[in-house]
Amino acid sequence: MKNLSFCLIMSLVIITMTISCAHITPVSELKTVSETEASTESSRRYPELKSAIIKYKVSGMNNGTETVYIDDWGRREARYKKFTTKMRGMELERNFMILIAENGKWVYNIDLNSRTAIRMNNAGYEALQGNSGSNMDVAIDAMKIGTEEILGRVCDVWEKDYPYSKAWIWKGIALKKDQDVAAMGVITEATEIQENISIPEDKLIIPSDVKVKVLDPRALSGG
Repeated sequence: MKNLSFCLIMSLVIITMTISCAHITPVSELKTVSETEASTESSRRYPELKSAIIKYKVSGMNNGTETVYIDDWGRREARYKKFTTKMRGMELERNFMILIAENGKWVYNIDLNSRTAIRMNNAGYEALQGNSGSNMDVAIDAMKIGTEEILGRVCDVWEKDYPYSKAWIWKGIALKKDQDVAAMGVITEATEIQENISIPEDKLIIPSDVKVKVLDPRALSGG
């Protein structure tokens, strides 16, 4: 349970860093953006990215792959992770999915091997909406140390001392992460990016045979 709680917290740190238009208004009908429209844009988790599929390679303590599906400006997001974990001379195979629903309000950590899931309310989900990772200094006490390109995309590079983590952020998405996990390093780096494409619906829903339990946030704080 302790490892699962840690994974949930780390996922929320990276994942929560960043409602779609019903139609496109003809140029001749464009008017000043209304307060409602501005509010809609500001509530998007990824205001610069309507949809995407991003594939990653995972190396270090964990070795495997991760695929991220983003839809409707981040209102729905799913991360599929499959890798082996080295621990005390043993290799543990892991196959799980993290589903972010209702614009970041709910996070589901789904074990695809045991067909079980934990649902957790992300109380601070609104804090990072409407930006592209520009306020990570406030969100997770990180410091911007420069910019670098990954797959031709210019990323802001953020670093945090304790626990150590480094993230290359593009449009609110981490294209690369370097993290200390259980005193060992894990590097996750994007290998392929597809932008503004249709996302298969079955990638964004919980499998019907998965049993979901609700996690009490007090369990993480020991309350």
